[in-house]
Amino acid sequence: MNWTINKRGELDLIGVIIVGHGNIASELMSISQTILGSQEYFRMANVKTGEGEHAIYSKLSELLDEMKIEDVMILSDIFGGSISNSCLYFAKHKGHIAVVTGVNLPMVLKVLSYRNKVSLNELVHLACKGGKDGIIDACGLLNEEK
Repeated sequence: MNWTINKRGELDLIGVIIVGHGNIASELMSISQTILGSQEYFRMANVKTGEGEHAIYSKLSELLDEMKIEDVMILSDIFGGSISNSCLYFAKHKGHIAVVTGVNLPMVLKVLSYRNKVSLNELVHLACKGGKDGIIDACGLLNEEK
C-alpha cells in the first residue's frame, strides 16, 4: 500500500466529495460538520434539476482540481444516473478515486472519522458498512424490547 504518513504519525487525509440531487450534498456536509467540526478536503456539489452530465462533470473536475490531494472518495446519492456516471468517469480516468453511492449521514460520519486512519480501499468498505448500519427498523427494535 502506498500510504503517506504525516508529521503527526497519521495517514494523510483522503479527500471527500458529496454529490447529489437538489440540496442533499450541501445539507449532509453542513450537518456532518455541525457534528464533527470543520473538515479539510471536504467538498460538495449540488445538482439542480435540468443539469446534465456536462455540468456535473465540470463541477466535479473543478472540485478535484482544487483539492490537490492524491486519494479522493466521492459519495453520490444514487447509482445509475447522470451523477454516478459522471463520478465513475473520474474514477476510471484519473485513478485514486473511489465512488460509493447511496450516501446517508451515517456513511458520511464514518468516512470523515476514518479517512486519516485507513487506505482508500478500506474506507470504501467502511463507507458501505456505515451506510448500511445506519439503516435500522426502529419500530422493530421497539417491538423486540416488549
